[in-house]
Amino acid sequence: MKDVADALNEETPVAIGFEAPIWTPRREDLKRITSRRLGAEITFNRAWSAGAGCGAMGAALGLMPWCFTQIALGTNKRLATTSRTAFQERGGLFVWEAFVSGAAKAATHMDDASMALAAFQARGLTEPSDVPDEPAINLAAAALMATGWVIDPWEISGAGHVVAVTADKVVTQS
Repeated sequence: MKDVADALNEETPVAIGFEAPIWTPRREDLKRITSRRLGAEITFNRAWSAGAGCGAMGAALGLMPWCFTQIALGTNKRLATTSRTAFQERGGLFVWEAFVSGAAKAATHMDDASMALAAFQARGLTEPSDVPDEPAINLAAAALMATGWVIDPWEISGAGHVVAVTADKVVTQS
């Protein structure tokens, strides 16, 4: 975490991804409360609320505040966002969601993380989220707020940026 804090101190933008749902839909229709989000979740028939998604989200609910606190200990540059547009405009810390599922899953969590990072780096911030925006509860934004980061208050109700690793788009590390 020290490297992340050091980069932020030098005003270098930093992105950090979590392989877990970082936002959940906020829906009016009770029958759709736990239904799949659109995009990659439809493509892979994997709902954020399915067993693996819920387990990963539970772990992230503990891990995100810990990570954000550890980074904050080393920097006073505490500007953060879950919006790719805001990140492109002003930098700081960008938190995004890695979606690795189905045939794209690797043998280890570390390999999944490496593939997700490679996919994020290959795409840059030019492509839209693989799960389209909808009204949401943004868990990453809440964790950032709870740990003292400066984040636009509207982000708590906005969807985060999702990068899906797909079997046909897996980027291998050399």
